[in-house]
Amino acid sequence: MAQQILNLDELASLEHRYQSQLPAAELMRRAGLVIADRVCESLEPGKHVVFICGPGNNGGDGFAAARLLLDREYRVTVALIGCDKPKTEDALAMYNAYVNAGGTVISDPYNADKAEVVIDALFGTGMKKPLAGDFQDAAMWFNERQALHISVDIPSGLDPMTGRWVGGVKGCMADITLAMLAPKAGCFMCEGADAAGVVEVNELGVSVPLSTIGLVEPDDFRHVLEERSRNSHKGNYGHVAVVGGETGTIGAAVLAARAAIVTGAGRVTVEFMSDKAPAFDTIYPELMVADGEIDLTKTSCNVVGCGMGFSDKARKRLADAIAAPVPLILDADALRMIADDMSLQDALLARKAHTVITPHPGEAAAIIRSTVEKVQADRIGAARELAVQTGAISILKGAGSVITLRSSRTWINPTGNAMLATAGSGDVLSGMLGAFFAQGYDLVSATLAAVYLHGKASEEYAAGFTASDIAPAAAAMLNTMRLSRPEPEA
Repeated sequence: MAQQILNLDELASLEHRYQSQLPAAELMRRAGLVIADRVCESLEPGKHVVFICGPGNNGGDGFAAARLLLDREYRVTVALIGCDKPKTEDALAMYNAYVNAGGTVISDPYNADKAEVVIDALFGTGMKKPLAGDFQDAAMWFNERQALHISVDIPSGLDPMTGRWVGGVKGCMADITLAMLAPKAGCFMCEGADAAGVVEVNELGVSVPLSTIGLVEPDDFRHVLEERSRNSHKGNYGHVAVVGGETGTIGAAVLAARAAIVTGAGRVTVEFMSDKAPAFDTIYPELMVADGEIDLTKTSCNVVGCGMGFSDKARKRLADAIAAPVPLILDADALRMIADDMSLQDALLARKAHTVITPHPGEAAAIIRSTVEKVQADRIGAARELAVQTGAISILKGAGSVITLRSSRTWINPTGNAMLATAGSGDVLSGMLGAFFAQGYDLVSATLAAVYLHGKASEEYAAGFTASDIAPAAAAMLNTMRLSRPEPEA
């Protein structure tokens, strides 16, 4: 089951329920223990740890951890920002326990000695206003330190649901974010994808309820990770048709087709829009090139739009694909044509077979009649609107791609890095989606597997990685995951 992501109302309800069931400040004590234990994993006793604590419960978590680290013989300094004492009852109790144990409290972190670990406990999920004054100065101090940077629950200044800096003001940049109870969606999207660093989740010993949002995890597509039956042939793994590749963008269709064959489709046929396209692929000669139109009703999955152009022929073939009763992957130019033609949108909404759309924020904005800025300001909301408006499973691409069903069930993909920001990356994803659908995997497994592996393929690279490298790396990752699955018990 996917790691649950709770919205703010769900988080508040969960905290309230357990605060009424557990002893006073128990959740704060548990959070402090998580923080202290994580510091001990990275730093030996005797070293210096500096906290920046705010006036609320996030600061209380920091004081709880600081008290424990004192007991474990670390040097600890806490900079309490914006107040003389914490404002909440539980945080004040943790402050008093720390001070009574001999802990040092200062008001300006710039007065602290050099530290090996700095910990951001300024603000949690309740922050509504941008960082300013002493709080902004404290965030700047935090970012400037040459140390291990840890944020408690969420980097201060970050919107927990959107991943944007509140008010556009940059906050804390962490190497590690210790998420309490559940991860926050904003840690995986937009600026949050960089600000949060590695997100480590601790549920604090409570039962976290199911939510409509989760992180993609391999267990979500475990059937894709099963090895193939020995008694099988290429016909068992489907036929993918790739329709696209106008003059000047022929490579887009080639990338999609190569990705489909590499990630497991039994057969792949390309129908090019351009009359200047190659007769065959010298790199992957197993790809077939159609001489004329493919019968899109007799394939296993159709991938349409990659480098397709906007000609009358392209519009006709898009309409043919929408009418065909087989799974359909739509990308790039197909999405632009759908955005401009309500009759195509109506036909798409009326489809009975599975449909997946893969827009980037610009394409998404065109379809839902919005702007890129508004899409990025609420990526989950935009993805859900796309799914409702088109009837398709929507993959809103970007840092923390958002995958949404029409029912509003949503996943955020945690894999990938900036190496995917390269021409043709989306075409490869479309081909991978086509391959997994053609192999007969269910809607959710096929979609989540393609998105997760597409992102995972980039994570071993920081340079020298192009779209052509993605599918082979993803296939290698899939191979490793299949071969490493435990054998069934006798």
